[in-house]
Amino acid sequence: MKKFKQELARRVAEAAGRQIDPAEVLSLLEAPPEPEMGDLAFPCFTLSKKLKQSPAKIAGELAGKLKAEVSTSFKQVEAKGPYLNFFFAEAALARETLTDIRHQADRFGGSEEGQGQTVVIDYSSPNIAKPFHIGHLRSTVIGAALCRIYAALGYQPIGINHLGDWGTQFGMVMAAYSESPDEAELEEHPIRYSLKLYTEFNRRAEAEEAAREQARQWFRRLEAGDPEATALWQKFRDLSLQEFQRIYTRLGISFDHYMGESFYNDKMEDAITRVEKAGLMEKGEDGAELVRLEEEKMPPLLLRKSDGATLYATRDLAAAIFRWERYHPARILYVVGTPQELHFRQLIRVLEKMGCDWAQNLVHVKFGHVQGMSTRRGTAVFLEDVLDEAAARAREKIAENVKAGKLDPASATEELAEAIGIGALIAQDLKNRRERDVVFDWDQALNFDGETGPYLQYTHARICGILRKSGKPVPEKADFGLLSEPETRELLKALARFPEAVERAGQENEPSLITDCLFELTKVFNVFYNTHRVIGSGRSLEEARLLLVDSVRQVLKNGLTLLGIQPLEKM
Repeated sequence: MKKFKQELARRVAEAAGRQIDPAEVLSLLEAPPEPEMGDLAFPCFTLSKKLKQSPAKIAGELAGKLKAEVSTSFKQVEAKGPYLNFFFAEAALARETLTDIRHQADRFGGSEEGQGQTVVIDYSSPNIAKPFHIGHLRSTVIGAALCRIYAALGYQPIGINHLGDWGTQFGMVMAAYSESPDEAELEEHPIRYSLKLYTEFNRRAEAEEAAREQARQWFRRLEAGDPEATALWQKFRDLSLQEFQRIYTRLGISFDHYMGESFYNDKMEDAITRVEKAGLMEKGEDGAELVRLEEEKMPPLLLRKSDGATLYATRDLAAAIFRWERYHPARILYVVGTPQELHFRQLIRVLEKMGCDWAQNLVHVKFGHVQGMSTRRGTAVFLEDVLDEAAARAREKIAENVKAGKLDPASATEELAEAIGIGALIAQDLKNRRERDVVFDWDQALNFDGETGPYLQYTHARICGILRKSGKPVPEKADFGLLSEPETRELLKALARFPEAVERAGQENEPSLITDCLFELTKVFNVFYNTHRVIGSGRSLEEARLLLVDSVRQVLKNGLTLLGIQPLEKM
């Protein structure tokens, strides 16, 4: 599609006497609301200001010039009011699109735009000794999808899990454990046991000053490097990470680094010194050290409390400096919920005031809340319970579809239930614009019809079945002129739009653009398949349609893989 658009932009600019730049034409091209109106449209409003003529008159004159130059790529051009409408030449559209997909295969949709550039992506970030809950799911699946998208676009993504592995809550956990340690329970259920310790001790600390002081003493020992406290903290951290890793494995996610808050303990003094050297540090009324941001109409960024303790913001400042100096990335993305928007605005502004021109490369990839998510046990707290629930409900849906004759009984395995359940969760999240709140509905998410993960997986498996049934190898090329029916044109256009969807997903840090593209592709594929015979349609036409159908399979596979959903070959 991009090749067609670039050619069209160049030709429109030439016909307009270079009164408009081809890049501007390219940015204004759009798809008409109805296929009958053309495949691409150029609105002439911008030219109207430059040429001092009505958009409709300009469209008419340009159509007259361009009709005499209809290329192999476009068979027709017409003026429709203020719009200039173009119609693809079917054979050219089919040849360019299907040949690219066939040759690029798993790389189709990607590019080399980011070659030689690094993108640091900070995502997931659960808290050690606390439950990995459903609130972390969005950060995890959005961040992992962005890692794959940037890799497809030629960048080197570096995925960092900024664990919450430091803070006063560890004092409470260690104080509680030291009073009545249960080694077996800690080994078997480290996070649930840690949460129990924290909850019970926190309840005591709210009522007893002695308990609060006991927790503070344990954390001071940890900060001072006390061997016993450090060993106990390390044990909780390691066991928690083992449990987190089990969840990440189920989601198909890995990280380049686990650099939690503790990693930056020896880097915070240097960060604070840099703020002081920039002349930004001030003392608050209570003696706390902070950077004022009144000019930006923001509250001050607190970097050190009056008792000398550092904060979350101090560690984020140190982390930003470390990441820039270690990787010199084109972007540093923070996949963190919308409630932290002010924090990142403050952080970026402080770095700018420090003279860090690279601060403009920091991007808060914010997202909304998940609403309505619960398991049959009640409100969901642990993400692993949600994953188990997804697999269990998928198992029930599979049984229903086997009974209805929609699925092969032989495919009803535990592995299939896991793949469909996880795919349903991911698709339900990534079908939404990330800044919106997600209203989760189990029945909707696991539906095998409509805009769901199972529907995408089922369509991919269905196409694999068609190709197996044909018993023939997919041809390298075909008579592309045979692929000219209206339903086929729409399918070809949906395939051709995939690389642009991937490119825009990277530009906007918005994986839902890929999900939208896949839903549209499956919709037009089913219209095509319900209208036209593939197997047994005659040798030349069957070859052309097999190549087309296999291209749909390839694009679905590529898109599902970018999202983190397993493409299934049998269902």
